Amino acid sequence: ANPDKIWTPEVNAPNQPVQGWHTYSRREFVEIRKLPIFAEVMASTYEPVLMSGDRSPESFYGVLVSGGGFNFLGVKPVIGRTIQAYDVGSDGQPAPVAVISYLLWQRLFDGRDSALGQKLVLNDVPRTIVGVMPPRFGWFTSDAFWLPMSMDLKEEGYLNVIMRLAPGVTPQVVEQQL
Repeated sequence: ANPDKIWTPEVNAPNQPVQGWHTYSRREFVEIRKLPIFAEVMASTYEPVLMSGDRSPESFYGVLVSGGGFNFLGVKPVIGRTIQAYDVGSDGQPAPVAVISYLLWQRLFDGRDSALGQKLVLNDVPRTIVGVMPPRFGWFTSDAFWLPMSMDLKEEGYLNVIMRLAPGVTPQVVEQQL
């Protein structure tokens, strides 16, 4: 939704060269979300995931999305729902749910609505399928799944963060506050 309003600022020290895409820690993401200059902020990353259980083991790159990240993107699922803020507990731990891609839905479930509520064992964690994205959707993947991201601030790793400016906020104000 509104791709012309999405920002991906890079924060550098004055003597540090511009690198292109900038990543943030979970702590930085939490602090950025507090800034009133942004109307919306979302984060995502990916990690290797082994799907096992009653299926032949298969490796994927699972995409981790901040709670409510799909709302930022503005793409509705074909069936079910997307990952919401309530899928990440107040302790930062993610709920065991998954949103699957259209391609995976077709491959594993022949496009049946009964896929909702089914379990996928991902990295030894049984996860309930809560939604299926449309065929044109691909956020870091178009053939796997999206999982709620842990917001445990002790976790290592870096996040890809995108933002939308609050109404009336200029790029100069953003630069000063960041």
